[in-house]
Amino acid sequence: MQAQDVWPTKTIRIVVPFPAGGASTDGMARAFAQELAKELQTPVIIENRPGGGTSVATLAVKAQPADGHTLLFQADGLFNAKLAMPELAYEASEFEIISPLAQTNYALIVPASRGWKRLGDLKGLTRELDLGTLGIGVSSYSMLAARMAAHFRIKHRMVPYKGGVEGVTAVITGEIDGYFATVGLTQTVKDNPKVKVLAYTGAPGRNTFIPGVKTFHELGMADMVFNSYYGLAVRADTPARIKGLLSATVRKVIDSEAMKTARQRLHLEDYVGSTEDYRRDVARMLKQYEAAVAEGAKAGK
Repeated sequence: MQAQDVWPTKTIRIVVPFPAGGASTDGMARAFAQELAKELQTPVIIENRPGGGTSVATLAVKAQPADGHTLLFQADGLFNAKLAMPELAYEASEFEIISPLAQTNYALIVPASRGWKRLGDLKGLTRELDLGTLGIGVSSYSMLAARMAAHFRIKHRMVPYKGGVEGVTAVITGEIDGYFATVGLTQTVKDNPKVKVLAYTGAPGRNTFIPGVKTFHELGMADMVFNSYYGLAVRADTPARIKGLLSATVRKVIDSEAMKTARQRLHLEDYVGSTEDYRRDVARMLKQYEAAVAEGAKAGK
């Protein structure tokens, strides 16, 4: 056996493109790192590298050896920043998804001070609606915002933040009009009197975590059913044997009772498909993002 095929031989790092403290992203990464360390009997550390629409973290992983010891936590895909800035020094094809971790929906939260009690109260708004987003360019946040604005025939503007906690804080203080928070993050503020939860992006009948809140679909917006997918990726040129060992180990950890409990605690859903299913879901989402970029470019002409 060649030395380069031995894994692991040192501490494993999971690079997270979002700030520490995020209820879903950072929480999931840290819960997984703890269980992975137990399984491998090897230290596993989290490195938060927010910024640049996830490009800072992506470039940091690209700069490390392709030996399976530096993993990239990804939400929805690796393409958001690249679509916004094609000149970035990486390609999505330089990374390979090795396993899904979890999935979640989003809830639209707004400042209670705005006086909006129901989603329909946004219809006919005569001013621009300020909604928070993460990073730059097209994202799940901007796509959901555009779809909702189209339904209500209102104008909107995206205000960027580095992490979900910052976006939610901006809602609480009234700095912005709304934010599509993950269900886990919504749990931390749903009872705050300064926040109103108007709807969420789940499929009808699957509201496990925020009872009493209707889905966008139930409110007449079928194109607002949306899942955010969390997974792990490595450099695509990592030796095949190491990728195989890594994928099998990660899946074993993800399917463990400890991680099922962690997902429940973090208000995340299990991803029930295979890694190939997950890759197809990410590819499908990429097509949606590309279409949104093309539509935006067309509208800007």
